[in-house]
Amino acid sequence: MRVLQFRYLCDSGGVSSTMLLRGREMERRGIANEFWFCKPSNRLPEFNETGRSTLGPLSALATRLARGDVDVLQIPASDPAGLLVAHFAPRARVVVTSHGALADTWNRNNCFGYTAISAGMARICQPYTDMEIVVVRNAIDTERFSPPSERAEGAPIVAFVGRTTAIEKDFPRFARIAKRLVAQGARVWIADPHEGRWEKFAELAVEPIPVERWERVPYPSMPGFYRDVAASGGLVLMTSRTEGFGNAAPEAAVSGARVAAPDQLGFRESIIDGTTGMLFPADASDDDVAERVRVYLAAPHDMQAVAEAARSAFSPSRMIEGYLAAYERGPQPAPPPDPTAGDHHEMEVLREHLVQQRAWRAKVARQAAPGLAHARLRSHALYALSLAVRSDARGMLSATAVAQVLATARAMVWPKTPA
Repeated sequence: MRVLQFRYLCDSGGVSSTMLLRGREMERRGIANEFWFCKPSNRLPEFNETGRSTLGPLSALATRLARGDVDVLQIPASDPAGLLVAHFAPRARVVVTSHGALADTWNRNNCFGYTAISAGMARICQPYTDMEIVVVRNAIDTERFSPPSERAEGAPIVAFVGRTTAIEKDFPRFARIAKRLVAQGARVWIADPHEGRWEKFAELAVEPIPVERWERVPYPSMPGFYRDVAASGGLVLMTSRTEGFGNAAPEAAVSGARVAAPDQLGFRESIIDGTTGMLFPADASDDDVAERVRVYLAAPHDMQAVAEAARSAFSPSRMIEGYLAAYERGPQPAPPPDPTAGDHHEMEVLREHLVQQRAWRAKVARQAAPGLAHARLRSHALYALSLAVRSDARGMLSATAVAQVLATARAMVWPKTPA
């Protein structure tokens, strides 16, 4: 079996971590695996180190898939290029995964298997497809993360891990809660892949608080970051409005650090409440959360016990067995409708994202069309333009879109001569 994992953007978050872990576990089982991205990030070097990663345009990927030797094409369900890439490989088994967003594009006509990284995500995504969504819960690289051997001196660290500027992470709420904890002696650390600063939150009226450490922490350095938090007797405080799973929670726990997060979807599965972390009511006030965290910080903390519980619960071997089963299982009918599937406070954010996806999908398709035409892949170029129209018809009226259509037409008549 040969598997190609695709993602348009090699992002700096949990999806990349899952892709790397999934690839490693497949290789251990003798399954050929490769990665393909169209846009890089600071995580790309980790993929390049595998020797099986390609960064290239969609036209090059279409040419690669035309060889017909890819058995499984693994794609994030909400990827803006997902439908286009699936079209490139009609003989491959297309398996999509919901990592934390809704998607309304996949069905038995264009997809072989549909998975979700948590039971919560499977439940809220199920109404948007005619296929059964299978839960393959995320796992953690337990070889990379481990707890510290002893405690350190100093006040406890309250840490934020993630993109501070991402709306769904709700960093402003973290800052408000952390302000109350700093007043009680806690230190604040922020691991931010985008290196945010207070100036970026001026319009949100976020009051700056003392931060001991705020920097871009490369993913290979995150185990040390988590261990330092654990050794301080601190915790990772997550304030996300929505999370499909929340990889940072079990990563921190396997490193011996406790986690506090709102009681919602993915966190209910990435945190073992009372063992690896604490779930607080999602609608709790900032004062209430700060008090709950203060009490939790003062409670006894067995770093080794936290790490062992997380290590057992989030095994990579269990995750890969789930994906391998999905690669063979084939599409199954959707279960009976669940009338309560949309009864979650996260749905407002997720539905907004779903609407935005259509514009992103159209933009990527329009951008890809001229390159596909130049590569003499005319049917793919026409499909890209038709996909752009179906996804965002009004967007085709912009000057940029018209120019892209004209460029595609010219390329079909005068394609570039291969070097």
